[in-house]
Amino acid sequence: MVNTLCTATGPGNAQLAAYWAQAYGLYNVMVWADTTDYMYLNFMQYPPANGAYPGIFVIDLDTMELRDFKVGDIHQVDAAVNAILQADHPCAEY
Repeated sequence: MVNTLCTATGPGNAQLAAYWAQAYGLYNVMVWADTTDYMYLNFMQYPPANGAYPGIFVIDLDTMELRDFKVGDIHQVDAAVNAILQADHPCAEY
C-alpha cells in the first residue's frame, strides 16, 4: 500500500509526511511526500481524489497492478489489502 501526501500549494516535505503519518495513524505503512507535485498534478487533482488528501494506493507487488485507490483513512482500503493477502501470491504476507 502506498499512501501519498501532496499539497495543492506546492511540494510536500519530510516533516509534513511525518505529521500526516501521526495524524492519520499510518504506523504500518510508508508515507512519503510528493516533493515535485507529480502525484497531485497527475492523480490527485481530478476524480476520484478531487484534490482531497491523503490518497491511498493499493498496489499488488506481484503484478504491480493498482488494485484500489481511495481518499482518506487507511482503513478504507482494508478489503483490497485483505484480498491480496488471502490470494496465493509469493509476496503476500500476514
